[in-house]
Amino acid sequence: MKIAIILVLYVLAYLWGCTRLRGEGRGLHRLWLGGILAYAAYLHLCGITETPHLSLGTLYTAVFQPAGRAIIYWLGG
Repeated sequence: MKIAIILVLYVLAYLWGCTRLRGEGRGLHRLWLGGILAYAAYLHLCGITETPHLSLGTLYTAVFQPAGRAIIYWLGG
C-alpha cells in the first residue's frame, strides 16, 4: 500500500509539473521532468524495499575511486 501511495504521488507531481511547463520545447522539458521523476521514484522505492540500486554514488565507487587511488600510487603518494 505504501508503494502505491508513493507512485501516485510521483504521478501527481509529474502531472502538476506538466501543467506548469509553458512555451517552446515543452515536450522535451516534459521528457526531462518524467526522466528525473522516474529516477527519483526508482531510488525511493529501492530505499524502501532495501534492494540494491544503481546511482551516481555507485559510479563513483566503481570507477573514479579506484582510478584516483591508482593515480596517487603512481605519483608516489
